[in-house]
Amino acid sequence: METRLVVGDAERLRALLEAARGPTLFLVVAGATETSTIPGISIAGPSPEATVLTPTLDVEYLVAGRPVMLDVVPVSPEGLPTPAVITRAVLSLLDSVGYAAVDAGCKFAPRVPHLALPPRRPGARIDEGPALPRGTAERLYRAAKLLGETIARGHSLVAIGETIPGGTTVAAAVLEALGHGGLGRVSSSSARNPHGLRRRVVEAALRRLRRGATVFEAVDEVGDPVHVSVAGLAAGAASVGARVLLAGGTQMAAVLAILRAAEPGALAAVGVATTPWIIRDESSDLPGLVSEIAPGVPLAYTEFSLASSRYPGLRAYEQGYVKEGVGAGGALFLAAARGFSQEEVLAAVEAEYERITRGQGDAADRG
Repeated sequence: METRLVVGDAERLRALLEAARGPTLFLVVAGATETSTIPGISIAGPSPEATVLTPTLDVEYLVAGRPVMLDVVPVSPEGLPTPAVITRAVLSLLDSVGYAAVDAGCKFAPRVPHLALPPRRPGARIDEGPALPRGTAERLYRAAKLLGETIARGHSLVAIGETIPGGTTVAAAVLEALGHGGLGRVSSSSARNPHGLRRRVVEAALRRLRRGATVFEAVDEVGDPVHVSVAGLAAGAASVGARVLLAGGTQMAAVLAILRAAEPGALAAVGVATTPWIIRDESSDLPGLVSEIAPGVPLAYTEFSLASSRYPGLRAYEQGYVKEGVGAGGALFLAAARGFSQEEVLAAVEAEYERITRGQGDAADRG
């Protein structure tokens, strides 16, 4: 597989690829926002109400190989599998890469070993009131930065993914609050991006934001617990000399915006790795966001396709569904950096999909 630079500095991308061949730590930050329960905002769950369970189930599955709280792997209403299937399959190939989940604000604490930030709490619906109690965002950032400083030592690269349904809507609000155009530019797990609904939600949130709010005040008002925690982890890892790979889609633009406002020096160590489905998504604009927020930060994707998969649930990714999440783009980046081929990664993904769908009838039917 080949990794391609979309925007940013080519030398910094080469440095990230080189770091990815050394000691690497892979983190997935999980949290919930009640914003995801607004009908039509997210399909990262079988129903709007169930989306707040998805982060917990994602990280339980990633760590243990199956969800613990409920005996069901997270799927969309159409039965499409969580992108954690890709991440877990790739990590099974990368046996020298350590990985862990970080609870920044899950509604239900994962029932597997994980790292937990002391200020963690789920986010509220941003169209109805403040997302987080005053001061929470800064406490999350500081705690995450300390964690990053602690666990990144000895690693050449720290990759950080996320799982938070509704996160792209909140990302749009954070981007707007920090002076960057987020509306109409973030992606969706659905093949049809709900820009109109998202605009109504974000504009309702922004009406409460006072002029001159600091970055952490803005996150408290219109954000969520995950983006600010990813930013803190990135800053902490960078401060001890590690390269940082933000493994995700347009939500990582909000992370860059938070870092630019809170700790701009950390951006020199940061890159973004996403999936080809995000780059091909005409309803969003991650390249433009990265270029505007953090010029020079490399945005890259790895050429990988599920079009030839035997399974319709996996081929649906090529039709604009799901696209990214749980660090899938970063996992593919690591696989490419370590020399794995398209065929090897596809075989691993299909094997993992077969394992989790075995006995579930039509979900695993070949087509």
